[in-house]
Amino acid sequence: MKIKRYSLFLFLFTLLNINLYAQSGQSDVQIILSDLICPNTILFDIEIRASSPETEFFVSEQNYRFSYDADVLSNPFVSKEYTLSGFVAGTPGPNGFAFFAAHNLLGSVDNVITYNVELSGGDGYYIAAEEWTKVGQIGFEFLQDSACVDLTWHTSDMFPDTFIGEVYNTGGGGLPIRTRTAENMYGHYTECLTCLPVELTFFEGEERGCKIHLSWETATEVNSSHFIIQHSSDAANFHEIGRLEAAGNSLQAVRYDFMDNSAGQQTYYRLKQVDTDGSFKYSKVIKINSTCFENDDNTILDIYPNPVKDDYLYIKMHANTEYAANITVMDMTGRVVLTEAQSISEGRNLLSFSTENLSTGAYFVRIDGNDWRTSAHKFIKIQ
Repeated sequence: MKIKRYSLFLFLFTLLNINLYAQSGQSDVQIILSDLICPNTILFDIEIRASSPETEFFVSEQNYRFSYDADVLSNPFVSKEYTLSGFVAGTPGPNGFAFFAAHNLLGSVDNVITYNVELSGGDGYYIAAEEWTKVGQIGFEFLQDSACVDLTWHTSDMFPDTFIGEVYNTGGGGLPIRTRTAENMYGHYTECLTCLPVELTFFEGEERGCKIHLSWETATEVNSSHFIIQHSSDAANFHEIGRLEAAGNSLQAVRYDFMDNSAGQQTYYRLKQVDTDGSFKYSKVIKINSTCFENDDNTILDIYPNPVKDDYLYIKMHANTEYAANITVMDMTGRVVLTEAQSISEGRNLLSFSTENLSTGAYFVRIDGNDWRTSAHKFIKIQ
């Protein structure tokens, strides 16, 4: 009984195997952008798949031929050989293996690429319809900082044309033979690309709970290192308030977000985009007005002594009601270096904090409530 079941299973497996192996292939081919390595290199992947489950096949060899714009691209080369070799389940060939020779550009002339992938052993690699299979990667020298790339496939009505070989069983005990798949879909690859180091889509900010939320987006990045976020109270003297690492190299949109806790009633912002080689450029300047300063009833009237030594700094202020608030001290870059909780009463208040742990230099101090803050006042710490 076990022998009969095994024989039936073997018969069904063999039948399924021969049926798959005997399909007449029909292929789809596409080129996709793999990487733009500025300033002058662009890489493309070549991929194939069967057009439908009914036209799946074993690929034996391939010659992909297409034209390119010589004013934009030059000096084609094989940048990567995707390996199709190895054990292939269901292959009726010797030992179920397929081996492919080294990929090359033999036969390329002028602005026509002839990219070859040749079978060197076994009976081919199974190409299915549900996913694209990478068969190789080619590269070019990108001749312009910004240009539209156009790659055009050569179909069977052109010479030389793209050729994808398959192997199939002739049936009746005949030897497998090689033929070519039927064409289905080739088409163009057209895309406009840029090698500018960083292309900003937008840079904007808004107030969120007495803090300024900054956001920006890059459309492309090439060798970008980091962003330095700067702010200013007069649009002339800018100070660094933070840094964010950049994506480095990207052809897709990348969004960045940063929160400034030290904004004033009117604050100016800009970005300093730094490349990996140390070069940099600035973004446009944006101005953000804070509504947290509209309540004039909560006001610092005076601070003393100023300058101050290792002693207490006193703050006179007026409040319109009772609050739980914080004394906030910032250095000249806007970085918060000290916070102290305070209880504020309605009317006049005298607050204080110790400057003993502050280094010598210039600072700003303000009072922060839940939904308001006072203007910042400058003081000097001396020895």
